[in-house]
Amino acid sequence: MDPLTQATFGAAAATTICRSPETRHAIIIGALAAAAPDLDVMIRSNTDPLLVLEYHRHFTHSFFIAPLIGFIVAFFFKVLFHKKPWPLRRLLLFAVVATLTHGLLDACTSYGTMLYWPFHGHRESWDIISIIDPIFTLPLVIFTLLSFIFRRPIFAQIALLLSVSYLCLGLYQHSQAHTYAQSLAISRGHQVDRISVRPSFGNIALWRLVYRSGETYYVDALRTLPFAEDVLYPGSKVTAYTEVLAREELLLESQQICDLERFRFFSQGYLYRLPEQPNIIGDLRYSMFPDSIQPLWGIRLKPNQPNKHVSFEYFRNTDKPHLVRLFCMIQGKKVSPID
Repeated sequence: MDPLTQATFGAAAATTICRSPETRHAIIIGALAAAAPDLDVMIRSNTDPLLVLEYHRHFTHSFFIAPLIGFIVAFFFKVLFHKKPWPLRRLLLFAVVATLTHGLLDACTSYGTMLYWPFHGHRESWDIISIIDPIFTLPLVIFTLLSFIFRRPIFAQIALLLSVSYLCLGLYQHSQAHTYAQSLAISRGHQVDRISVRPSFGNIALWRLVYRSGETYYVDALRTLPFAEDVLYPGSKVTAYTEVLAREELLLESQQICDLERFRFFSQGYLYRLPEQPNIIGDLRYSMFPDSIQPLWGIRLKPNQPNKHVSFEYFRNTDKPHLVRLFCMIQGKKVSPID
């Protein structure tokens, strides 16, 4: 999730277990502790563009490292405000609880989070909320601010209750979209090997459906809401960029194939070659528009430079006509095909 949401959610979580006189410093330390795991974005390299992808949402987001991060934040908070009569054990409780929320909240998105490091290298992603969702964030911020202003934990408890309720709705929406994707594939006569359903940018009404049949990925969009008729936006299909194909095209043991496999792990295997740019390998999980095969990001291979790192590139399209089209899809209106 975005830093504001992470900090506010952690602050609300810490405040739900505090006493009224502790409300303000529980919110402050909770926000700091909840934001701290994202300092992993500082792990980067000027020569290796994939390093930041590899280590973002890595060990700092683990259940087993969170208590250590919480302890560090609580210790420095206590040193900074040493004149305040705040017991370290209470600050530690707030900080650890807030830090633990960070990985859990990130796992609710699609990016992938190493919750179980160092005991397991799986990138957990539950795909029930977008990385940025103002409907989720705004009430959280408002009620946490009210808790800070009036020194009443009850407002933070309301904020947390609303947030958890929204996540539960996202879980229901995910289930509906997954069932629809399965039925859609069957109606087309496809044997499904993998299915991925993920919320589109900023909402949980419009979903990106991706399923694999054989060596082909099929991409569609679905607008679904309780008590409303489902609206399908048919998309396109692309060929999967498999490990076998990569080994045929790239030198084994080269830096290029090593980087490609690192990117494959990050993207959970959803790789394909852009039809119009054969050296670009995209991450099919993400696109600015849920029915599009244009990726949000990808890597550029350099077959003639096997010992050089790949480059990492973004493919954002945020012009007004496309954003208007996206808003129409969220509303369930008819739109023209994007690809």
